[in-house]
Amino acid sequence: MMKEKKKKYQKELNSSTEMEINNPEGYQIRRISKMARLIDEFTSLSKKKNIIWSFTQVDVTEAREKIRLHFKRTGEKISFTAFIITVFARTVANHKYPMNAMRKGKKKLYVFDDVDVMTNIERELPDGSKKPVSYTIRKAHTKTLKEISQELREAQKTKHIQAASGQKNALLKKVAKNVHKSPKFMRKLILNYMFKDPKFKKSAMGTVGVTAVGMFGSGMGKMIHLTPHTLSLGVGGMESLPTNYIGEIVLRDQIGLTIAMDHAIIDGAPAARFFHDLRQMFMYFCHDADWCFKSLDNG
Repeated sequence: MMKEKKKKYQKELNSSTEMEINNPEGYQIRRISKMARLIDEFTSLSKKKNIIWSFTQVDVTEAREKIRLHFKRTGEKISFTAFIITVFARTVANHKYPMNAMRKGKKKLYVFDDVDVMTNIERELPDGSKKPVSYTIRKAHTKTLKEISQELREAQKTKHIQAASGQKNALLKKVAKNVHKSPKFMRKLILNYMFKDPKFKKSAMGTVGVTAVGMFGSGMGKMIHLTPHTLSLGVGGMESLPTNYIGEIVLRDQIGLTIAMDHAIIDGAPAARFFHDLRQMFMYFCHDADWCFKSLDNG
């Protein structure tokens, strides 16, 4: 009798994907999805990169107020993650070398014209739970805040996870769709090839990354994250903190940011210049730019 129960229980587990299985002994078993295992292998490969980190926090009070007022006026929700990506992509476009570059071998760097930003979004599953998936915004440096926000909203509604890639190449679509279903040795071969070939890597996962885990929580915090990209922006938590603003100490909304960089490609001086320009872009230059908040009034 006990053997039959175990066989039935194992059959249920094998037939499940991520469903929860209740065990009569008082614990639950959840199957780790193939996509999650693929991400784990990505992380293992990322550990081989010479990653360095820089930390800061930026004042986003005015940005949040503009987004709030736009919603009050029009009823349209603008994603704050879209704002982060828009500003980040525009800044990267001003520093394509070395921020938007990838290494091939020991003697070559591929510097790409297009800034393709890979990020994580939440999609709602049929059971009501939410699942993070990767999505790449192609040519993000040419798109407005409104366009990127709309693209992210549409991607969240996409039925199939693999379709949310922004990738039009038929071969890459097929690879992206099936790589997580492949045997482990095949996945390793594909991922190793991807890490060595800049053009393939760009097609599969963009040129830079934005990890916005802070968007799903509250409170100030900065993250230390691994990345397969040459450059990745980690968005931490947000908190109202005392700030010297126009000669007065007032509470302002501050968000924690982490820049992860491959030190084999990005040296200290270019990194410092990029970091300075990114802060200035977030706090000042983006507010009156046609591609940022002004784009919300068009169309």
